[in-house]
Amino acid sequence: MMSTSLTTAVVAANVAVCAAVVAGITYAAHAQRRTSTSSAVAPYVLAATGVVAWGMVVFLLAHEGAFATTSDATIPYIAFGVAIPIAAGVALLRVPEARRAIERIPLHWLIGVQFYRVLGAVFLIGYAQDELPGEFALPAGIGDVIIGVSAVGVAYLVAAYGVERMRNVVLGWCALGIADLVVAIGTGFLSAPSILQQLALDEPNSAITRYPFVLIPTFLVPISIVLHVYVIARVRAGTATANTEAHSVRTRVA
Repeated sequence: MMSTSLTTAVVAANVAVCAAVVAGITYAAHAQRRTSTSSAVAPYVLAATGVVAWGMVVFLLAHEGAFATTSDATIPYIAFGVAIPIAAGVALLRVPEARRAIERIPLHWLIGVQFYRVLGAVFLIGYAQDELPGEFALPAGIGDVIIGVSAVGVAYLVAAYGVERMRNVVLGWCALGIADLVVAIGTGFLSAPSILQQLALDEPNSAITRYPFVLIPTFLVPISIVLHVYVIARVRAGTATANTEAHSVRTRVA
């Protein structure tokens, strides 16, 4: 039986991250009011509502055991809980209003907020309590802690020296962060009960498909991946703008 303290920690982490994301959206809304004649807040309200709604839906589904799997499951339902929010979050980049809103959020905030990844330590605690198999818990937990701690350092470097100088550092950190999540998702699927299971055959990773641990792959993981995608998009857009401006200067000089 999972300890009450561990359950509380996982739920509290989800609530805290949800609040942090909403705070970022609120900041972007206020930034628009300060720098634009438009006072439309509907896109921000919709975004914040969507994040909160998804968090609540995932919590209710997880609590009712909707993501739980058995050894004969063809496709674990958790796959939909991971894929749907990622697809929705990435798709927002194609909406001009949403992209402009994302650009109003300080880049160092988009990076530094992922300090919450240190909460991946709950996987290590779950492993120590024989709740999770080592094939999943060790790489997922250790990787998350490393990315979470380094997020603070990368955010500081961006704030202090600018994204232009820290471009490779930011992109490298994003690559490692996404790779960590891919490993966690992959080992999670391969160790959880289903016809796809290849790891932890003696002790299937049932806990990751059940409340409260399932809240992590269905809420925190998608948010983390989407944040990485937003950071990469911001860095690439900034580089493209800088290159365009440099080309214009060279053309005028010539």
